[in-house]
Amino acid sequence: MNKKLNLLQVYRGIAALMVILHHGNGIVSRELHQNDLYLLQVFHFGWIGVDFFFVLSGFIIFYIHQSDIGKPDKFTPFVFKRFIRVYPLYWSILGIKILVSLFNTGQDSIYQRSADEIIKAILLVPQDRSILESSFIGVSWTLSYEVFFYCIFGFLIFKNTKIYQAIIFAWIIGIIFNIFNILPIGKSYLPNFIFSPHNLEFVLGCLAAYTIYKYQFKFGASLIYASIFLLMISVINTKYGEFNVSGISSLVAYGIPFTLLIIGSVHLEVSKAINVSPILIYLGNASYSIYLTHGFFLSNISKIFNKLIEKFNILHLIQNHTIYCNAIASIIIILTVLMGCVVHSYIEKPLIGNLRKKVFAKMT
Repeated sequence: MNKKLNLLQVYRGIAALMVILHHGNGIVSRELHQNDLYLLQVFHFGWIGVDFFFVLSGFIIFYIHQSDIGKPDKFTPFVFKRFIRVYPLYWSILGIKILVSLFNTGQDSIYQRSADEIIKAILLVPQDRSILESSFIGVSWTLSYEVFFYCIFGFLIFKNTKIYQAIIFAWIIGIIFNIFNILPIGKSYLPNFIFSPHNLEFVLGCLAAYTIYKYQFKFGASLIYASIFLLMISVINTKYGEFNVSGISSLVAYGIPFTLLIIGSVHLEVSKAINVSPILIYLGNASYSIYLTHGFFLSNISKIFNKLIEKFNILHLIQNHTIYCNAIASIIIILTVLMGCVVHSYIEKPLIGNLRKKVFAKMT
């Protein structure tokens, strides 16, 4: 249980890239005024990267901290580690976003938001996604789920009582009831957040880690193949609706296959040495920076390219506009990832490193 799992770190990078390609289709198409960016449209299913992130997070937290459950002295270090993993970089990016917004007096500016909405955005308290997408950081709604899961797991570390275990069990049952629309919570945002199927993806990740901890398997590769097959079926259904599973949530369509993929990959990596490219591991390390900043860079890099295209009247000089615009879109995606890596290397790493040295060292 103490082995470093490089494959999972690679998966973090893949999940971030999937989300970028999904958002890139809409953002780049809008900014370049093109509707035929086929290279990006292929990745219409990229939003499932969020489901992958949630299952991975559940696995990693349980994998690292399962021995801390029921040990109150481990609570403060856990909270600090989770805090510096999420908030410092998020606040840095959000601060820049708010400063830029101060110069914007349009409909989506910070001036249109109440103090309550701003405070919620800063603290990652759950609120309507449309508010976050228009005025703050769009993907921050996913971080609210992360923080909520950390709170639940953190309390399990602080006080692992039978009563709290019963509460967690009742919460999981409530989520299952909500999936089948038999939980009487109406349309209120907070109850739907608490009992969202997304929360069960963290639980699936924990169950995957528990399975690794408890059992020995000899068919890790088979699980990987099975998970890829199930993911392909779900992706095809998402695009074409070929299979009659329209009522199945992303929890079943993607959460379960990702869980199988993680179990199979971990068993495979534990059982034998697997060489993983340092570049792929680095992309996994930089995934949070890439994830937080990709919307900003996608939009602004696309605007720069659009200005250049208009200024030099490039499209009139090219016979095949489609190939040209798809090539430009690919360059924009690559530059977005590279800029996210720059943020990771020169902002995120120094920021977290200094906090660990100056604060965490005093706590231990």
